[in-house]
Amino acid sequence: MPSSISSSDSVPGPDFRRDLPTSVPWSLIACAAAVLAVAGIGLRESSLRQSGRQPAISMQPGLWAWQRNLVREAPQDSTVLLGSSRMAYGFDQDEWVRCGGTSRPFMLAWPGGCPRPHLHDMAADKSFRGTLLVGVAPFLFFCNPAFPFPMSAVGQVKLAQSWGPADEVQQRIRFVIEPRASVLLRGDTSLLSVLRHGLDLPQRDGQITPMRPREFGRCDEHCRMRMFKGFENRPQDILAVKKMFQAWGPRALLYPPPDVALVLEKVVQDVEAIRRRGGRVIFVRYPSSGWMRDEERALLPRAKSWDRLVSETGCLGIHFEDHEELNGFICPEHSHLTQADAITFTRRLYAIIDQAE
Repeated sequence: MPSSISSSDSVPGPDFRRDLPTSVPWSLIACAAAVLAVAGIGLRESSLRQSGRQPAISMQPGLWAWQRNLVREAPQDSTVLLGSSRMAYGFDQDEWVRCGGTSRPFMLAWPGGCPRPHLHDMAADKSFRGTLLVGVAPFLFFCNPAFPFPMSAVGQVKLAQSWGPADEVQQRIRFVIEPRASVLLRGDTSLLSVLRHGLDLPQRDGQITPMRPREFGRCDEHCRMRMFKGFENRPQDILAVKKMFQAWGPRALLYPPPDVALVLEKVVQDVEAIRRRGGRVIFVRYPSSGWMRDEERALLPRAKSWDRLVSETGCLGIHFEDHEELNGFICPEHSHLTQADAITFTRRLYAIIDQAE
């Protein structure tokens, strides 16, 4: 005798069908949703601007690739800037032109990036016969190639080489929209990001210090960075940026120390390739101060890094410590120049290079 369960399973049930209600005013609901969305975005935009977060171009890999491809279309004797954020913050392209530069330099320096992949890319570009000004921040220039964050420069080079129509359209749209909307600022509009980076929770033993991103400048469409005006007078913001930089160290220690000899061997090859085509490379050591300078002296002393770089490449090297007019700058957070100092530094740098020629 079949059980009640098996008996009930064998009997097919009626089809269940539910029609959407026809009396619901869908057009009114859609309009209300749109109004609420616009109002919410508008309120968030207003609150961001009141807190000082003005619209800006986002630091996306596409921005670097865009600039790199502009160099391909520029005259062969153009001046191109490589390096990391110290170059991006500390070099003023307009001041360079005012000092007598024949054309506005192209900014390819990238915050937190290692310039070696960019230098290699320029060396492989047989059409380039201009001048490269390469900013040298010791921990980034001589980083281990296995360290993924600074070596994201490799991905930027690949993107520029595979640049297509879709990338072109996307970047042009960013140039139109991003300078007009603060809600598009990365990390500033997401509640989860604010909570993640804003909550200062106690650290467990052995835990790596969290990296809490803290913006202290803005980028334009030319990859030029500018420190916020008055940032040097805000101790709490300076401390937050300092802690962000200090959190970098434990992450770098996860990788073996860089092989300086191997790094220099490849750099020399790239410099020679550019020199054979009639181009030239100039290395610039931008100022650092305070604890950052102490760390650089201890972990990558000048004799081991900068002096060998200049000697083995045979390039003109301009170290801020070697020139009285360059060694008086104080970096607010110990690593970058203010807007005003960047203009002054660029003017004096131009004069030194012009005299060396």
